Amino acid sequence: MAKEWKKSRSSTRSLNDLVGMGLLHNQELGGWRASEGESYPDPRAGEIMVFEDFFKRGFGIPVHPFLQGLLLYYKIGICNLHPNSILLISTFIHLCEAYVGIEPHFDLFCYLFCLRKKGAVGGSKIAGGVYLNLRDGMKNRYHNCPWNTSLTEWYKKWFYIREELGSSTLCDVGYIPEKRVSWTNRPDFSGQVADLMKLIDWSRLDGPGVVGNFIVRLVMPC
Repeated sequence: MAKEWKKSRSSTRSLNDLVGMGLLHNQELGGWRASEGESYPDPRAGEIMVFEDFFKRGFGIPVHPFLQGLLLYYKIGICNLHPNSILLISTFIHLCEAYVGIEPHFDLFCYLFCLRKKGAVGGSKIAGGVYLNLRDGMKNRYHNCPWNTSLTEWYKKWFYIREELGSSTLCDVGYIPEKRVSWTNRPDFSGQVADLMKLIDWSRLDGPGVVGNFIVRLVMPC
């Protein structure tokens, strides 16, 4: 496992910077623990391992149930996702909750997105080993947002955070994801999915303001 991870650069100072930006609760309330200098993750009972850049893209504690459900469905851990995939999920949740007025819709998500295996990030097949992507033909039917922003050595900024009581987020720091049928399965374009796609097409008429409002939401903890 040591070969799959880079020594952590996540320090108390860098985490307090996130606190100062309003992206992370303070240490006492948030229950986070810096890991600077550690060679590989070793979370304690009740902790999960996360990346600093997750919090800059809409991640928060407690982990949203929709994200937890996606991890179970795809059979991956939170550490297997790239920060850009966290942004995609956060934006989708906000689209459903704030603009459509419904709980995040699983079939709609699977209609729009698929999961793919990524080339080793920083030499690791675990950290960011998979990523979510819009399916073919969906780019012009979904909101224009810079999903694939460039990040530098994000995989070195990992740390630990306490999970809320009763929350259970998959986090196996030794698991290398293997492609599954669930990664590309797609529901039929009928019923609720068809109706919701019409709503998305209509909401795109709101233009840049829609994306701007998403960004406001994404810089706050869930």
